[in-house]
Amino acid sequence: MVRQVSTYLVANIVTAILGFASVMIFTRLLGPHDYGVYILGFSLASMLSAFLFNWIKSSVVPFTAGHEETDLRLTAGLALLCMTPLIPVLYFAIAALAPGYAESLLPAILLAFGIGLFEFYLETYRARQKTRLYLVSTIVRAVFALILSLLLVNVFGLGGTGLVTSVALSYGLTSLLFAATIWRGPLKPFEPKLLRALLVFGLPMTVSSTVFVLQTMLDRFVLAGAMGEHAAGLYGASADLVRQIMLFPGVAIGTAVVPIAVHFLARDDHNGLDQHLVESTEMLLAILAPAAAGLAIVAGKLAFVVLGEEFRIEATSLIPILALAWLFRSVTYQILHVSFQVKRKPGLMLAQGVVTLALNAAALFILVPRFGLAGAAWALVLSEALGMIIGYVLTRWSYQLPLAPPSLLRVGLATLIMALPAFWLDRVMPGYGALDIALPILAGVLAYGLAAYGLDIAGIRTRLKTLAASPKPTPAVR
Repeated sequence: MVRQVSTYLVANIVTAILGFASVMIFTRLLGPHDYGVYILGFSLASMLSAFLFNWIKSSVVPFTAGHEETDLRLTAGLALLCMTPLIPVLYFAIAALAPGYAESLLPAILLAFGIGLFEFYLETYRARQKTRLYLVSTIVRAVFALILSLLLVNVFGLGGTGLVTSVALSYGLTSLLFAATIWRGPLKPFEPKLLRALLVFGLPMTVSSTVFVLQTMLDRFVLAGAMGEHAAGLYGASADLVRQIMLFPGVAIGTAVVPIAVHFLARDDHNGLDQHLVESTEMLLAILAPAAAGLAIVAGKLAFVVLGEEFRIEATSLIPILALAWLFRSVTYQILHVSFQVKRKPGLMLAQGVVTLALNAAALFILVPRFGLAGAAWALVLSEALGMIIGYVLTRWSYQLPLAPPSLLRVGLATLIMALPAFWLDRVMPGYGALDIALPILAGVLAYGLAAYGLDIAGIRTRLKTLAASPKPTPAVR
């Protein structure tokens, strides 16, 4: 588990760094309106990809991890290919229904198809536990996106549309570059029975995924409709920044959780599965809880360093709220959903997603007209927190997730120990110089590291002692 998480974490840290760089660069090159065009185009692409392709993506690990005899590559590949004629249909249908998206509509649709194909690659690597290929392909895709974005935006001046186009090209080029790793033979032939099984399992998962993606993107669409692309750009820049920091460590852990959980369940090892889930939850919170607290503490300085001048004021107040929302969301996606996936209970996942989405829509309707951007952020917090609680209750009808209060208390205490010196230094050093920014962060990291070691969070002290006590290889005698 630790080895796989480490590999996935490296992949996602590098991707996050490049994404971080993208936010820094493009909130300076683009104004809020153009950045809003990108935010809305990317949001539309994410929704379309979830709706069209998630039934394939969500089936790969459950059908193939621990089942070496199952090869769904050709069956899934033909299904992906057969959906390409939908591109012009989607373009004209969306253009007719929502002409406001015409500026970046075609790149957004192509991006949706690129995401669908590339995520199939990543899920295949996960199922086979080919972590090195996952690592390299993820990093290559992120590098392509940054280089192409600089080219289309800075050289050709294509604005937000160029940013959406460059991201779409990065998915397509990376999928082409790594095609041999997926499609190398021997391939089992197309199996109609397997396709039906994928549809039966995956279509409810697709509905669930679409609901969850809409939950993720609804605030952007509501703000754009109520206040314009400018507001969506301001909000989206803060949300992008928080996502880069909070999403990828969580995904690195969640990526390793499901395949290992499937293996435990295939062996009917419930004790092993429970221990795996407890350790995974503690590891997730051990990374994300201090990250959320740190973001809340240094939000103003972070916004000053990372974002363009037009985005900083709003980001200072939005970042702490969005970090809390992402903490709740990560627990739901990376831990609670494991229960529904390993027991193949997509209906329960859908129920949780629908309730969370409904809560968010209601909260946005009430809060955005009154509080604007902050109202959208607080609506997200409320819906994600209540959705997490509802999700945990629903696991009683799937695989009951173990709850370990001592783990939660250890992480909470270590996070508090981290927050105290970081908060104090942030307040006594209110400037924006290198020292003003670095000292609170370094103090927090040091305090948390010592607390994590002392409290043995995620078994770090035990592992280090075991490593130190392991016998050293005896040098050969000549």
